[in-house]
Amino acid sequence: MHAFLSRIPPEVLSWRRAIQFAPDSSLDPGWFRSFETSTYEGANSIDLQEIDRPDNSYDFISLSMVLEFVVDDKRAFRELVRVGSDTCIIHNSSGSVVNAPTSTHYGEGHGAFGRFHYYGRDIEARFETARHSLSTLLVRSVDPVTGVPDDIHFFCRQRDDAELLSASLAQ
Repeated sequence: MHAFLSRIPPEVLSWRRAIQFAPDSSLDPGWFRSFETSTYEGANSIDLQEIDRPDNSYDFISLSMVLEFVVDDKRAFRELVRVGSDTCIIHNSSGSVVNAPTSTHYGEGHGAFGRFHYYGRDIEARFETARHSLSTLLVRSVDPVTGVPDDIHFFCRQRDDAELLSASLAQ
């Protein structure tokens, strides 16, 4: 994931205020103007369903293997949009391939890791991305070490950002 994300041109990220939910070495804090992390039940733990930050606090929000473990993921997504700026990019990797036509949701943690959500191709409808004026870029990748497929979504407030990401990540 780090090699993949490092293809994003520096000028796309260098001025952005970023927050990363859950520790993940895929992002380099040096890529951003400012970089904050939140670790669930750890350092700077932030409740995604009620983020205690002002509106427009971040220009880049990263969630890797996070959103599918949040009980009310719709509320969490609305909070992410709220704290995101007018130029925000939300990076979401859920560790699963979006092959199913519809997502599956559970009222309690499901499976070995206790997921509440397995996202399908209806992820944009679930999070009402059109209502939030977000362009979506879906990037299909395979972990080079494990061989496990992983779908990565970039939800962008600016269509130009989605197009720029698409061009740079296709290289």
